[in-house]
Amino acid sequence: MRQIKTFSDSRLDTQCAYCGKSPDTRDHVPSKILLEKPYPENIPVVPCCLDCNNGFSLDEEYFACLIECLISGTTDLDKLSRESIVKILKRKTKLKARLDNAFINENGKSQFKIEPERIENVILKLAYGHVKFENSDRKHEKPEHLGFVPIDTLTKKELNSFFAVTELQKAPEIGSRAMQNMYITQEGIPVDNWIIVQDGIYQYSVTPTIGNVKVRILIWNYLACEVVW
Repeated sequence: MRQIKTFSDSRLDTQCAYCGKSPDTRDHVPSKILLEKPYPENIPVVPCCLDCNNGFSLDEEYFACLIECLISGTTDLDKLSRESIVKILKRKTKLKARLDNAFINENGKSQFKIEPERIENVILKLAYGHVKFENSDRKHEKPEHLGFVPIDTLTKKELNSFFAVTELQKAPEIGSRAMQNMYITQEGIPVDNWIIVQDGIYQYSVTPTIGNVKVRILIWNYLACEVVW
């Protein structure tokens, strides 16, 4: 990722990106468990309190392992591609058993019975972090909409809409990364940009519009996520 120095109000960094408490540390957004070695340079980081830094770790671990099993269509460790996930599941036998039990066969079709609340918790954390990193100012209220689907289930129209650049109807925070990173079309219209953290693995877009903020995330070219405030 390209490193961009922010010039926004430093007082905006005196709160945890997730809960608003005084920050004790910094947190990668996305967590490295969602990325692959060698890790990209300049992974986004946001101010974070220790409670939040530790509080999301189990759900993030479940989320990363679930995605790998969903992509592979199995919980068989010999058939998984990500070595880091295989190591986790060998070490975390309870998590492995949980995923094994979630892999069910109904009417001759294999599927995973996911834990949506844990997935939503991770996606919301990612969205909070991306808004803070790009716009400098954090969101503190719950979103109006949070959705996620395998990207191959989207129609062509839905796919085009998901990846479309969007006109910025509201200027980002002055001095923020979003302000410096926005793209101006030949017609002079400011539009958002997709940020590629790791090609083919993780990318996101933060779009401020009048009255709301929209975050779109694509994880491992598999899971399409959208959060709107």
